[in-house]
Amino acid sequence: MTNRTFLAVIAACLASPVFGQDPEATAPGSKPARSAYASTKLETLPRDSNGFLKPKVWDIIQTEATANPNSNEASILKERDLYKAYYATYAHWVAPTPPAPPAGRLRNLSDTPKTSRFPLTDKVWPARPGDASVCLWEDDKLAAMSLGVDDNFASDVPYWKELSKKYGGLNITWNLITCNIDGAISKGRISSAGTWNFWQQMGKDGYRVTSHSMTHNHDPVPADGWPGPDWEAAESQHQIDSHVAGHQTKTFVYPGSGVHVFGILGGYYPNSNWRPALVKYFAAARGGGGQAISEANLIDYFNIHATTGVLNVLSSSTDPKIAALNLNNLFAADANSPHHKYYRGWANVFIHFINNGKDFETAPYTIAYGKVLDFYNQNRDKLWTGFFDDVALYGEERDTASITTNESSAARITLTLTTKMDPAVFDYPLTVKVRLPDAWKGAGARQKEASLAVQFIAHEGKPYALVKIVPDRGPVTLIAGSASR
Repeated sequence: MTNRTFLAVIAACLASPVFGQDPEATAPGSKPARSAYASTKLETLPRDSNGFLKPKVWDIIQTEATANPNSNEASILKERDLYKAYYATYAHWVAPTPPAPPAGRLRNLSDTPKTSRFPLTDKVWPARPGDASVCLWEDDKLAAMSLGVDDNFASDVPYWKELSKKYGGLNITWNLITCNIDGAISKGRISSAGTWNFWQQMGKDGYRVTSHSMTHNHDPVPADGWPGPDWEAAESQHQIDSHVAGHQTKTFVYPGSGVHVFGILGGYYPNSNWRPALVKYFAAARGGGGQAISEANLIDYFNIHATTGVLNVLSSSTDPKIAALNLNNLFAADANSPHHKYYRGWANVFIHFINNGKDFETAPYTIAYGKVLDFYNQNRDKLWTGFFDDVALYGEERDTASITTNESSAARITLTLTTKMDPAVFDYPLTVKVRLPDAWKGAGARQKEASLAVQFIAHEGKPYALVKIVPDRGPVTLIAGSASR
């Protein structure tokens, strides 16, 4: 294939009206149901022995396209040959072998927990000097919350930066479809997809990017040349890490599909036929749909809950059907509350377009999203408003952590923090709460030659330190010192 042909393929592929469109990309209620096609069960479609679609699925798409000539199905049908040509450029692609974790270490927590990994409690306060515990969330916050933008939408970034200023800093993760970055496309499409220089600058500006797949699950038919979910996972990771200096892509965001029958078999759940590929290459993966909150002690790290159905996120907590959408339930401390299981959980809310702010104050969908940002901002004292990948790493480290007090005296305290995770990937510091001797008015901490961040706090007249420790890097020594915050 010539370079000119290849660029033409990319241009047409990315100009497609369905390219990069999630099923939730439109405001809820704005898309009417279409015939029996919309209720087609994905497991009944023609599939190969690996659960991937056979070419006969195009007959189903053809029928829907004929009935609805303005549908996504009609658009994708016209572009099938373009996708086939694009996939042909990867005809000799070989899935890379993921680095093996050290003996006795885990690449990730890929199980779906059936029972709680640990008891859910209020904040823990170690009783005796020298006692220590790992905090549920960074800085001993009550709960965690993360924000995401799916499908690139680079054209909205200037307005996002203004919103970030308005709200005192928003830790946003942009979830990138990588196929359409830096392509030979129309000016408008470049504006939406962004360039690699653009996304590298976003990293320098303090934001994050992660993988939202190569193609957003368009034409996932192996007979058409689609290399499969290993390619969607590993190649998107490779592209980001190759173009964004210093970046290590550790997390993935499942793609939806604007074409119903191209939806992922098994969705985001344990039986998803994409999940094995994601487990090979990533530390964690975010799903999507009807729940905002993952229970802190029951996180499925390859189906981390998230929602863009923001109209109901701040609804009344009395309706059990939307309990996982109500951000207020992060603070449902009453053990007798029917929503207590969401107490101290992790909420993920994402959005797609905001029309570069042109209708942010008038459109119902973005007005509702503004309420989410208000909640995020107004509860910073209780929330860890962390980047998605940071919170995922913290959670897996915390869930497998052990802390030992090696020495405790009036002069010093020495601790060792270990986890079961691969230290080459899991390098995010855990917040450890240490009970200090009564006479200490502050503390300093070192791990080998490095000084660690320490926050001195008091609780019921007793001194404590919050120390941020990267696990599996050796002992940490605390000594009495001046108070720090």
